[in-house]
Amino acid sequence: MLKKTIFILIIPCLLLFLLGLWQLFRLSWKNNIIKNMNLPVVHLLPNNDLAKFNYRHIKIDGILSDIELYVFAGQRGYHVLSPMLLTNGHYMLVNKGIVREKKKEGARIEKIAASGVLYCDSSKSKSWLIKNDTALNTWFTLSTEEISNELGIKLEQCMLWQKGFSNKLTIQPMKHLEYAITWFALSLIWCVVYYRQNKRHSSG
Repeated sequence: MLKKTIFILIIPCLLLFLLGLWQLFRLSWKNNIIKNMNLPVVHLLPNNDLAKFNYRHIKIDGILSDIELYVFAGQRGYHVLSPMLLTNGHYMLVNKGIVREKKKEGARIEKIAASGVLYCDSSKSKSWLIKNDTALNTWFTLSTEEISNELGIKLEQCMLWQKGFSNKLTIQPMKHLEYAITWFALSLIWCVVYYRQNKRHSSG
């Protein structure tokens, strides 16, 4: 009887409840991102810790390289990434937007004050199934570590998205709340159904 209760009642209810908690965690995480993105633009200084400005709209001075990396973006084309030398001597990738096809003409080196949304979660994006074709300058995964090794420069783990960062936030926070309520309700319903069935069997 105890094993039956564990497998039919406790485990399913616990899993459904945990799924609800996970959605609440996602809701909090998404709300923090949106809160940061709604803060005023900040012009970063050379000694600023980039990670503290994750998901913030920033402006930062540097020298944009003429190197352009093409990261596959599905049917939309390619993300165009270029390393930028910051005033503190470090390099950071700048996502300049999406193009349908690879450019034939080369980029130019220029001193700029780049602005966009800072994103600091790109260092470990890697796939064991799809390999990047560095010879053809076609990247299928975004890993600052792999790009650092290929270019021979040390890159910051943060990246500046000049255009299209909002496309990464495809699910609105309210959806997470709806999903959480659904999972909690299912957990409660499961417990009620199990209780009623047990009561019916015991009374019969």
